[in-house]
Amino acid sequence: MPLVFAMFAGLLLKHFLADYVFQPKWMLSAKGRLDAPGGYAHAGLHALGSGIVLIACGIGAATVAAIMVGEAVVHYAIDYAKDRITLRTDTKHNPKRYWLLHGLDQFAHQMTYVAIAWIAFAHLPA
Repeated sequence: MPLVFAMFAGLLLKHFLADYVFQPKWMLSAKGRLDAPGGYAHAGLHALGSGIVLIACGIGAATVAAIMVGEAVVHYAIDYAKDRITLRTDTKHNPKRYWLLHGLDQFAHQMTYVAIAWIAFAHLPA
């Protein structure tokens, strides 16, 4: 059981670092543009960080690779959707709406980690 807590702690730390510490403006400004590399790079950074956490927890390489691909796709889709909704709902003039969308975005990412942990633990060697 301690491994699941270590995994979640690692994934949450990775999320903080990738979203708030290691995300330069060129990534942040491109999340809603399919033609710009920033959003893809940001999703890839998250996938790479999760891969490191999962390998440190003893998850096998094939499972880690599959999870990384899935996380990159899902992370990009969540960020893209948030950007599109933000543009349509005028969050600049409505702080409550801004924080609601921000919280929903973060919740969606955290639920991704629940799915990642479930998949990872289902594939742990016996």
